[in-house]
Amino acid sequence: MDILKKIRPEEQDFLEDFQEMVVYHIKQMQQCLLTAGKLFCEEEEEKKETKRCGRNVLESVILKECVGCREYQNCKFTIADKDKLGNIIEKQGGLSYADLKQCHPCKNGQDFIEEANQIYERELFIRGMRHHMVQMRKIIGNQYMKAGQVLGDFFDGKMSYIHKDDQLCSKIKKEFEKYNLKIWDVCFYENPQKGRQIYLYLKKKRGSEISTRQAAALLSRILKKKMMPLPQQKKLVKNGYEMYGFTPEDKFYVISGIRTAAYKDEEKNGDCFSIGKIREGRYVAMISDGMGTGNEANKESKKMIEVMEDMLGAGIEEEVCIQLLDSIIAFETEKEKYATLDFFQLDLFAGIGSFFKIGACPCLLKRKDKVEILVGERTVVGMDLFQSRIPFCRKKMESEDLLVMFSDGVLDCMPQNNIETLASFLEEMDVVRPQAVADRLFDRITNMEEYKKKDDITILVLGIWDRY
Repeated sequence: MDILKKIRPEEQDFLEDFQEMVVYHIKQMQQCLLTAGKLFCEEEEEKKETKRCGRNVLESVILKECVGCREYQNCKFTIADKDKLGNIIEKQGGLSYADLKQCHPCKNGQDFIEEANQIYERELFIRGMRHHMVQMRKIIGNQYMKAGQVLGDFFDGKMSYIHKDDQLCSKIKKEFEKYNLKIWDVCFYENPQKGRQIYLYLKKKRGSEISTRQAAALLSRILKKKMMPLPQQKKLVKNGYEMYGFTPEDKFYVISGIRTAAYKDEEKNGDCFSIGKIREGRYVAMISDGMGTGNEANKESKKMIEVMEDMLGAGIEEEVCIQLLDSIIAFETEKEKYATLDFFQLDLFAGIGSFFKIGACPCLLKRKDKVEILVGERTVVGMDLFQSRIPFCRKKMESEDLLVMFSDGVLDCMPQNNIETLASFLEEMDVVRPQAVADRLFDRITNMEEYKKKDDITILVLGIWDRY
């Protein structure tokens, strides 16, 4: 016993020294992230970019078209002419021959107008590209600063090696002692999204092996809350002291069903979808409908889905993902090609569903035999979502809810009042298994007398249930 008393202070000193070393290096990392974020967000680059107004465009046209003209000496533009035409081109987004005629006489007016509109359109494109580059820099910079802030919060009091609840700690130690598990220390980390995470510095004293899942079950009984071991740690409690982390288990889980049909059997479906747990505590379902049908549409929709999966999987928040996606769309060279996005994310802890639509159609929510049409705001492609509010629709989901998402092809193949007809189909169904719902909806639609396939079809059904 005397030996243990001598060892414990030494171990405690070692842990405190180790903690100070970790905090020091984390603080350095935090400072690097904050500095990098500020550099990305600084507006010096934006200030240097002077906008070329309509007057500047006219000066370029005059240099190109008028200097070599035979009538140049007789019909020079006055400052008033340039200002007036410059204001018109800025206000209208282009010039007509009538606009030029009312401001300045010109024998080669048509050539002048065509060149002015061409240069102005090119200038608008360059201006837009510069704006979106600045926008992306700010988004990335904000992410760096947020990461730095999270590190700072983590070590400025949100995680503590001091007992915050002595009574709870004593209860945990006492209960674990009954199962031959010795706890030296209990640490808490308040996670804003998941609630309180608990870290136990424990060891197995004797007897048979005990898994971390068994330890989580014991902790659940003590706390009266479902707990689970944190991933990427040892599965068994060892004979020596080690740190084991436990977090609240997801309150909700989702079962999905899917039914698709290509417009032409010999081609790929132009729609793409993604369903599943994208990261801890987040379930995501997405449908993207590429322009047109077949292989080319599939490429565009697949690109949209993969970009969103990569960003969400990396831990980027949904708002930032949408902002970055909007900027990426703006950089597309082929403007006639784009894909819609129907996005749904469920917080598996709180049960809050987030809906967002880029050109996508409404979805249906069935709750206790009643069906609600969730319309939401259909955002246009390439909208500047950095400056404006992102139109997310938030809704508290309940156990046994059925959410039906579908591509435009479903509504296009139905007669008038198609969304109401689809809602009535869903309301009449007495099945709850998501795959059965998707199959029955597909059968009801394709067996209608007025049915006529005009596009690719995708029906995605999510069943939401409460674990406890």
